[in-house]
Amino acid sequence: MKVIKTLSVVICALAILAGPVIAADADKDSKEKKLPACCEKAKAAGKECTHKCCVEAKKEGKVCEKCSKSKEEKKAEKKAN
Repeated sequence: MKVIKTLSVVICALAILAGPVIAADADKDSKEKKLPACCEKAKAAGKECTHKCCVEAKKEGKVCEKCSKSKEEKKAEKKAN
């Protein structure tokens, strides 16, 4: 009986410790750079995006902010103007 209790405690402790590790790994995947639609299309065709803004952003090691905005952000920006 003592072995079963000890084994249960060890398994629970490992499960508690593994939770944050798994969550951190999932969070890392979601934070990866998401390419704008124009760049995704070009990549799927085996080419590089030819938009000026995307080319300049790529030189700087970034993703184009103009093209990567979501539709909701673009609508909100138009309403503000």
